[in-house]
Amino acid sequence: MATSLSIIIPIYNEAENILPLTNAIEKNCPVDYELIFINDGSKDDSLPTIIQLANTNKNIKCISLSRNFGHQHALMAGLEHATGNNIIIMDGDGQHPPELIPSLLDLLNQGYDLVHTERKKTAHSGFLKKISSALFYRFINLISDTKIVANQADFKAFNQKVLKAVLSFKERELFLRGLFSWIGFRTTSYAFDAPARWHGKSKYSYTKMLQLALKGTTSFSFKPLRMALLIGSLVSLAAFAFGIYALIAYFNGNTVPGWASIIIAVMFLGGTQLLAIGLLGEYIASLFTESKQRPIYLIDQKINID
Repeated sequence: MATSLSIIIPIYNEAENILPLTNAIEKNCPVDYELIFINDGSKDDSLPTIIQLANTNKNIKCISLSRNFGHQHALMAGLEHATGNNIIIMDGDGQHPPELIPSLLDLLNQGYDLVHTERKKTAHSGFLKKISSALFYRFINLISDTKIVANQADFKAFNQKVLKAVLSFKERELFLRGLFSWIGFRTTSYAFDAPARWHGKSKYSYTKMLQLALKGTTSFSFKPLRMALLIGSLVSLAAFAFGIYALIAYFNGNTVPGWASIIIAVMFLGGTQLLAIGLLGEYIASLFTESKQRPIYLIDQKINID
């Protein structure tokens, strides 16, 4: 049976946040709902905590994955099991305030198909994270044909039309922020101030953020390859001009001064070639992953889900 609202929350080692988050959602949700937790291979007491809550409240459901598949794939697992007329996706650390649920639903009721949320500021966010995030969005919007709103959060509300569109994608290298921006439909944004985490530490290390940035870059644009081609052409032209200069200098009896200039040129050319090869490798790796057609997640157990 369809419900009015499906709320999807990926969980990875968030045992301390599950109960207060569940209580806050129950307090702020103005319609009948199902709350779907996706246990993404947690090593703490997240799963037992969810099971205990689900035993007393049939609105609380859980999909426990066989291991940690990553935030994007866990979200997709929840989307594929959502039955609500409207859907909200949010994080389980308290930085996506449940108090905003009525406001997001109001925008959907006004006729919007998709509501993005945009962080105006994040409490206790470090300077390095702010700078890296700003640079990422500026860079990806520079090279991509799909504009992604800066500081966009994985806290969204949308209807069944958008859900069916997202589920029609069969990609394995997922970058959902890009997909939600690419599909179109009637869309609006809702700005909010993100509070600090309730408990624990962020699971998104700089390495994971870099991996996500690479996925976003290679999933929605071929411009990096074209930029590599342009840079390679300019470097080749400069190397050709330098070769002509060296040849003329030789016939005029002038030796090319020092070997430092040669070493610098070789290192510059080599670095440019390695950069282009590495960039090409990222695209080939994405093709390799897609071609294997492996499932993007495996389910260990379901709770309160038929």
